[in-house]
Amino acid sequence: MTGDAVTSGAHPPYKGLAPGAPALPDAIGVFRLASILIRSRLRSMRNAFRTRASGRSTLFAAVIGVVLALAYVGLFTQAFSLMAHTVDLAGQVAVLALVTTTIGFGSLAARAASSEAVRAGSPENEFLLARPVSLQVLVAARGLADAVVDPVGALFLLPVLISAGRVWHLGGAGWPVAIVISMLTQIAISMLAYAVQLAVVRYVPAGRRRMMWTGLRLIAALSLATIWMLGTWVMRTPAALATQVRAIGSVLLFSPGMLVSAPLAALADGRPGQAAGLLLSLAIAVAGTIWLAVTVARRAGMAGWEEAGAVWAEASRAPRLTSRLPTAATKDLRLIVRDRSQLLALIAMPVIFIGVQIFGAAGWGWTTANLGRISCFAYSLALYMATIGPLTHMQAERRAFWILRTVPVPLGSLLAAKARAWAVIVGGIAAVVFAVMSLSLNDVSIAARVGAGLLVTAGAAGMSFVAVAMASGGADLSDDTGTAVGPATIYAFMFVGGLFNVVLLEDGPMRVAGLALYAFAGWTYWQAGVEQAGFCLDAEVVRARRVRAAEAGTMLIVYALGGRALLSAGESMGVRGLELAILPRPPMLLVGVAAAIYLARRPRAVAPVRLPHLLVLAAGLGVAVGGIFLAPRGARGPLPLIALAVLVALVEELVLRGILQRSISTSRIRAAVISSVVGVISGLLLLPLPLPTTSAVVVATILVLAVGHAAAAVAYALTGRVAAAWLLRVVLVGLAAFASFA
Repeated sequence: MTGDAVTSGAHPPYKGLAPGAPALPDAIGVFRLASILIRSRLRSMRNAFRTRASGRSTLFAAVIGVVLALAYVGLFTQAFSLMAHTVDLAGQVAVLALVTTTIGFGSLAARAASSEAVRAGSPENEFLLARPVSLQVLVAARGLADAVVDPVGALFLLPVLISAGRVWHLGGAGWPVAIVISMLTQIAISMLAYAVQLAVVRYVPAGRRRMMWTGLRLIAALSLATIWMLGTWVMRTPAALATQVRAIGSVLLFSPGMLVSAPLAALADGRPGQAAGLLLSLAIAVAGTIWLAVTVARRAGMAGWEEAGAVWAEASRAPRLTSRLPTAATKDLRLIVRDRSQLLALIAMPVIFIGVQIFGAAGWGWTTANLGRISCFAYSLALYMATIGPLTHMQAERRAFWILRTVPVPLGSLLAAKARAWAVIVGGIAAVVFAVMSLSLNDVSIAARVGAGLLVTAGAAGMSFVAVAMASGGADLSDDTGTAVGPATIYAFMFVGGLFNVVLLEDGPMRVAGLALYAFAGWTYWQAGVEQAGFCLDAEVVRARRVRAAEAGTMLIVYALGGRALLSAGESMGVRGLELAILPRPPMLLVGVAAAIYLARRPRAVAPVRLPHLLVLAAGLGVAVGGIFLAPRGARGPLPLIALAVLVALVEELVLRGILQRSISTSRIRAAVISSVVGVISGLLLLPLPLPTTSAVVVATILVLAVGHAAAAVAYALTGRVAAAWLLRVVLVGLAAFASFA
């Protein structure tokens, strides 16, 4: 390279690193390099699905992306159809321009805040730095590759455009136009983001660069929170939003989103020629962004690349020598305090995410209406802090975790010290936020206020322990090219932590059951985290598939608390009877499919005894069929409830017996007891509303659940087969149906 490229072979020798130096002819063109990048990334994506180490994380992220995209299409189509009945076409175009502008700015801010594209050290960058490829060619080729490999990377801009096309009845012509608009917009976003990154590295001194990246991340967090706030308005009050946006439609004519929305609007108005012209205008604007990025890259030269390594170590002052050495509890905190930008992100980003989303979309009056909403706000703020702080502790340890392995102290004690230090900070902030916000309530007793505050503080502190445990349980430090904490771990932690809000909003037996389920899940996470930390540096052991109780804990929380949230939502909407009983089916099916795939990808359990297994299968199937079909004809009405009970039994047995009881290998009796108790707790959380209030009904319900789960646990202990435990549950369902209808 000359100025920005490394020479090799017959190319003239490298002259220097001065920006703006005359460039040598590139050995490869923009489109040729873009095609190489596209093929390389597609092949890497395919290999990621096939490898054991990252296959689950990649598959999980892909499924989440597809599901969210489909959900965006459905939700925005419904909201946009209501807007179409409220305002005219000009108002609809104004709303679409506002949404696309907000999405585009959020995507631009998120991409600009990432420094991976301009930092040496990644395999792709290291390979290209050793080839005669100029930086401007690389930037242009990467922008084109981004648009092809990740067509919905602009924060689901394509689903929004498709939804608008469906509402405007564009038919087959709307899809290709929406795809072209999305790809052109993504190219423009990528080019502008690369220009910002190159300018930061080229013109900002190294000592201030870390703070600049942090500022960009804060802007990205603010823009993403604004997107969620706008999405909340779109979903909650689409007609009112359309009316308000229609009033400022003349201002939105000058927004970048109008370039994106205008071609579809022209098609909806029956003017295909004008739509083609507007697409050409959008392409010209995109070409302008490409020219800007190429110009910045040419002027930056090799100074536009940031050296690989810990930038904060060069930008921060050396720590003072003290007599007290850092411990496992204080090491993370000292690193956070030393890195002022990370400390700013730890405090500011949760405030931005929670504050803008809640206060911007709902308002202070709604958020502080009662103790439940205040509790959810304070806890959610602490949960975001736990995601940024203790959940990433293994990422900071990836270069020096072997030191902790050499310390003659159990890993469990070291991780517990980390968790205690973070729990004091996260739990303390949650307590302070709750105490300050609860002062706005005057008609609440001191006992209720103190109880809710203690629950919020304990939940925030407990999630700090869960964060340390889940990060350790999912860490793979044997591969230096990957991240220690993958996206699957982050999504799982936020989902599991977010469902704790259901516990905050419950009362009485349901709150006790939810706390017990979270305590059990926290125990499983901790056991798995300590175990994984012991061999996270061993590639062969890390990649070995095994059944862990931690996965059962996650599935049970999603199954029980997710179903409980749907029950509460259905009850608030006035749903009763059979419809209320069938409401928890989506999380149930999701957990059932996940448990079946999880067990299918692991070695099968060996049945210790064959004869009891066969006896249970034969007797259970016969009694189940007889108990269901011998019921009177008048009892055929609630067959959907019987089918639902059979489905519930299948899902619970896959998780409780197939994963949980199988993973507890210390004692069969202990494993059976634990799986039975956890089954009773999850069953209580899924009782249809309204809840039983008398103690006699609660005790009777617990006894019925205990008998069923204890019998299923014994059947699995004797046979080692989930089918035996499930058929036994089916027998109980059939007998109960026969007894109640006879």
